[in-house]
Amino acid sequence: MNKPFLPFSVAMITPFSTNGDLYLKGIPPLIEYYKKQGVPALLISGSTGEQHSMTYEERAALFSEVKKEAKDDLILYGGVAAVRTKDAMALAVSAEKSGLDSIMLGFPPYLRISQQEAITYVEKICHTTTLPIMLYNNPPRTGFDLHLETLFKLIDKNPQIVAFKQAGNPNTVPHIKKQLGKAFMVLSGDDLSLIKNHQLGFDGITSIIGNIFPNEIQFMIKAIHEGKTEAGEKQLTKLLPYIHSIMDMGTLRSIKYLFEKQKIDVGICREPLSVLSEEEKKIIDQAFSK
Repeated sequence: MNKPFLPFSVAMITPFSTNGDLYLKGIPPLIEYYKKQGVPALLISGSTGEQHSMTYEERAALFSEVKKEAKDDLILYGGVAAVRTKDAMALAVSAEKSGLDSIMLGFPPYLRISQQEAITYVEKICHTTTLPIMLYNNPPRTGFDLHLETLFKLIDKNPQIVAFKQAGNPNTVPHIKKQLGKAFMVLSGDDLSLIKNHQLGFDGITSIIGNIFPNEIQFMIKAIHEGKTEAGEKQLTKLLPYIHSIMDMGTLRSIKYLFEKQKIDVGICREPLSVLSEEEKKIIDQAFSK
């Protein structure tokens, strides 16, 4: 059996047509690109995939289409966070039926649920699927911060929780690793902090920038895992101007534009996210011409 989560995966973008519809015809060339670039795993329908702009039906269709194109060549994590528990449960069922390898379970945005409500939410999804689960804590986006005591309680009662993505306080990770051991995987989603986070005990990343620089991010991870931190730092330094230009112009908008430049049709982002202006495109073009 494949490992359900890896030190390197790419947070996949979701293709949308110019009228805002889910663009499933954009999936085959996108998956082909990831395969050619040697990407070993994809996170489908996460924040980078604009998950909360999609209906349950769209996300279920996305799971199915990605699996059909990826076959068994890529390890696939399905993002199943939802505002309503029953939608997250349905998405978990859909991920398993589609043949995905695992799921990433984030917490509902905006609601600011309690720790006990978080426990109930997670356990209902655990009872719905047999897939391995990675919990995703992202306080800046959800307004909710999973306490370590709650995390440990959930893991103790639900052994299918085998990984944790921490986009909250990174300084909690040494304690998590000490408590749960090396086998329990802790991932980040912050490309800029990849090396610093590794020193804290993070095992890897679901990379956003890996959409554009998959080989470079994978090289960094391999280097730091082999103790070649200096080589990883040099690679990061080379990438910084490109990463900052992408982030400054709007990460998702910029990534989709850069795919367009490679003749890979992934469409646009859903409103209220917008298309890059001609002036913004020139800034990206200038940064990537160096």
